[in-house]
Amino acid sequence: MEPKRGPGAREKRKRAVVDYAAFDEGLGTEKPSTLSRWVPTLASVECLPAEAFVERMADGRGFDEAWARRTGLRRPALIADAAGLGLAVPSGSFGVRDVARIVGERTPVQVMRSQDQSSVENWSLADWARYWHAPVREDTLNVISLEFSRTPLAAHVRSPALVRRLDWIDNCFPDAYRARGEYPQTQYYCLMSTGGCYTDFHVDFGGTAVWYHVFRGSKVFYAAHSPYERWICDADQDSTWFPDVAAAGGPCACARVEVRAGETFFIPSGWIHAVHTPADSLVFGGNFLPGLCTADLQLAVHDIEARTHVKQEYRFPFFVPCMFWGVKHRGSRAGAHSKSG
Repeated sequence: MEPKRGPGAREKRKRAVVDYAAFDEGLGTEKPSTLSRWVPTLASVECLPAEAFVERMADGRGFDEAWARRTGLRRPALIADAAGLGLAVPSGSFGVRDVARIVGERTPVQVMRSQDQSSVENWSLADWARYWHAPVREDTLNVISLEFSRTPLAAHVRSPALVRRLDWIDNCFPDAYRARGEYPQTQYYCLMSTGGCYTDFHVDFGGTAVWYHVFRGSKVFYAAHSPYERWICDADQDSTWFPDVAAAGGPCACARVEVRAGETFFIPSGWIHAVHTPADSLVFGGNFLPGLCTADLQLAVHDIEARTHVKQEYRFPFFVPCMFWGVKHRGSRAGAHSKSG
């Protein structure tokens, strides 16, 4: 969903003219504002309705293995009510201060400045909670990489049942590795975004699929199936609006999907999307590998990451071992079914 880590991880890419290494350290000032430039464009771009790509469900009962088989897990889904989804989240009064209290106020947190996508250094969750509840904020900041699966907050959140049934991280990665923490810790993220935040078009790392529950606030996704690699390799990418590249002389096949509080959004492997936050939002979500049905997409994204020299720190952790164990597990199951038949 949203870079750098968690739902939407991607690297700040190398480009031809500007010294982005310096800029990423907060040293450059020549880069036009991502926030001021693209958010007005989002309001004016002609998008397809969400229904063009997204399957709407009244509740979670339809988000099951039968639906997964019918769609091949290649169609986004927007679930209006969590009933029947198997999802667990905290009570309605839960907020940012509670995140800091449960995870630990001294816990370091990566904060991103939405204006230029640069990092704000040396923040703790206590700092973030103070900023969030301040009467006046001097900047538009975003936290999108707080992975909490090995913290006490994990006891308060559970991913949708279909996700847990399909995820190779849960079902295939050996327990011995998991006990040592040597497995992809990408399944549970808490995203805390102030109103006005924006993250640019990206594909989630390793071609992972994403579940995304808006607990408070709202998010607007702009989703497309388009030539992402051509744009990511473009030296002029920073001044190029992705839907213009996607249109390639024709109408842009980009859908606008608004996700409101209480709704859950499923983004399949390989879908390109940008995210705008209209109002302060608290979101729970996670990245997962949903099995052989989309393994071709995961491998394709992995190949793009290799060919475009994405740094390892921005790529899906333990990708190759996870694919290996997943295929081995699937093969073992197939062999067992064959013998029993």
